[in-house]
Amino acid sequence: MSGEKMSPHLKSTMVEALGIKMFKDENGVYKATMPVDNRTCQIFGLLNGGASIALAENLAGFASFELCDSDMIPVGSCVSANHVAPGFFNSEVHAVATPVKIGKTIHIWNVDVFNEKEQILSTIRMTNLIIKDTHKLREAITNASVDKD
Repeated sequence: MSGEKMSPHLKSTMVEALGIKMFKDENGVYKATMPVDNRTCQIFGLLNGGASIALAENLAGFASFELCDSDMIPVGSCVSANHVAPGFFNSEVHAVATPVKIGKTIHIWNVDVFNEKEQILSTIRMTNLIIKDTHKLREAITNASVDKD
């Protein structure tokens, strides 16, 4: 993901604020990275569980968005997380989203968050409802202007 520009519609969002980078790898697997720093840590210098959940929810939303029909969008409806090990300050975590069920009206994802040593830190189940895009949100994202650097 290094060197890639952030999509314009993600600027000034939680994704940018937390330093999350999302992508689909060459095998079609949805992945993301996030720094463990002052934006994502709790007061003891450990990765905040809420930041891990935010990482998972955004990654599952990104994956569902790409799989939706052109007149549909995903909205999060349920999230459940188990944090099993700490992430430490000045490191980076990465997440992998695995589809559990991809249906017409519901997408369920399992998102595992790992440290740099490939040790699992959290496992998160995310459910997205797939709804009609009545407010033309997909169109707004597609037509977002791209910054020229």
